[in-house]
Amino acid sequence: MKKRKLPVLKIPLSRLEIFFEVIAAAGILYHLLTMLHFWPSLPETIPTHFGISGEPDGWGSKNTLILLFALNIFLYLMMTILNRFPHTFNYVVEITEKNAWEQYYNARLMMSSMKAEIVLLFAYIQWDIFQVVQGNAAGLGQSFFWVFIAVMTVSPLYFIWRSRGIG
Repeated sequence: MKKRKLPVLKIPLSRLEIFFEVIAAAGILYHLLTMLHFWPSLPETIPTHFGISGEPDGWGSKNTLILLFALNIFLYLMMTILNRFPHTFNYVVEITEKNAWEQYYNARLMMSSMKAEIVLLFAYIQWDIFQVVQGNAAGLGQSFFWVFIAVMTVSPLYFIWRSRGIG
């Protein structure tokens, strides 16, 4: 089966996309600044994994936080780069000259919102690790798992549903 070549369009960022980009960049900055602030007071062993109950069930070196931050940066950069090429994405509807602009915009908006959500989730996990270490919390809390699942499911499903209504 031969894949059809999709049109390549230059679409400027919308205000909503810029909003999500600012939120994502602020999340990265927050992640970095909180790590630098708490780093000197952290013990060598910190919670590094949380079970479905939200309670820590794995412990490791505080250097794991550097890996968490690096992963957050990596995902941020990869999603930023991928978002420049919406013609390479997979779509649930056929892309035509008529609907390409709207479909690409919708897909980019989904990517921007997901990027902001992922960055903020990573920053929150780090923040909660600091809270556990300081004795201010017992873990992520039982609701974190369900919030995580909802955020990672509802956003893409909304944009997929939205794409079906675009000409």
